[in-house]
Amino acid sequence: MSYEVYGPFLPLIMLITFVALFIWVANPKNSKKFDEAAQAPFADEEDEQTNKSRDTEQKTAEPQPDQQDDGANNGRDEK
Repeated sequence: MSYEVYGPFLPLIMLITFVALFIWVANPKNSKKFDEAAQAPFADEEDEQTNKSRDTEQKTAEPQPDQQDDGANNGRDEK
């Protein structure tokens, strides 16, 4: 098939697709789904904040291990 055969139908296909998408977006039944999807990035940030605060609480409750290790020199030789 060449453009001469299906070319005249492209604007009609694009128009039908646009109208169908517009109806789908404007449908009140879908507004709850779209509202939840719009808030999803913010919900992830809130979850991260609560996880960080939980981790901080757990770290403060646990005794801290000794920070200095006698055998560790981080790949550097002392001179």
